[in-house]
Amino acid sequence: MLPTHDVPCPSCGRALYSSVSLDDGVDAGAVGSPKVEHDAHGDYMKCPHCAKRVPMARMTAGNAEAWRRPAKA
Repeated sequence: MLPTHDVPCPSCGRALYSSVSLDDGVDAGAVGSPKVEHDAHGDYMKCPHCAKRVPMARMTAGNAEAWRRPAKA
């Protein structure tokens, strides 16, 4: 099993999701992964702790797809 690390929510600092990737990607389709939702403002994940909307960016590699928090500007 690969080691994981928690990716923090930018609002409350608690774990938004766990990732095995150095790019902090998450496979939102995997069992037990948080759900990536979509609305008029784009893709996002709702923090399970503070319920804030956290924008997510789609990552692809070949046929594989994952999501991650975009880098801060």
